[in-house]
Amino acid sequence: MNRRSESESAGPSLRERIRETTAQAILGAAEEVFADQGLVSAHMGDIAARAGVAVGTLYNHFKDREALLAGLLAARRTEMLARLDQALREAQDKPFREKLRALLRAKLSNAQEHRKLFHILWQGEMARLEETFPSACRMPAEVLREIHVRVEKVMKQGLREGELRADMSDLASVLFMAMVRALAVRAFILRPEADIDFTAEADRLLEFFLEGAGT
Repeated sequence: MNRRSESESAGPSLRERIRETTAQAILGAAEEVFADQGLVSAHMGDIAARAGVAVGTLYNHFKDREALLAGLLAARRTEMLARLDQALREAQDKPFREKLRALLRAKLSNAQEHRKLFHILWQGEMARLEETFPSACRMPAEVLREIHVRVEKVMKQGLREGELRADMSDLASVLFMAMVRALAVRAFILRPEADIDFTAEADRLLEFFLEGAGT
């Protein structure tokens, strides 16, 4: 084995680790500043200051606000999908209801940890900022499609176990996702000051989905 292969097998270099740490600090700062100031009003200088880096360092990582927002959404997308997949792996041998609950709790826990990011997405949706952030504003739709794939697999298990009506099979996944979205809107937009117990909310939503709203 030559020296090059030895260094490659040793993992990231110190410089690479420092660069990654700096990038993560910038993304965390961007999440806060975008949410606090708004997508259009946020300044790169304020993000750099919040991250504790020079403005030049910020631009070394991200060429502009569009690239920074896109990088932030991509990182959080990867994190959320990994959390959903982990929840599904841990519940892989469990019945439909338990698996759906695990998936729901993982999604809501992620939303709770990144509530400021939810405000960013809401701003992007409500203000229709496709012209300002075209690539970034396409990402939420991509994320929804990936979540739908995972939800759909769980719903198919529910059909096999007789927990869901066959005549509603084409709507189950989209209706469930719409209910999760409504809960997030309630928690982060309509009642942002409230201390939401997401474990309890997950159970309420699941009961509503499976049993209906009738008395």
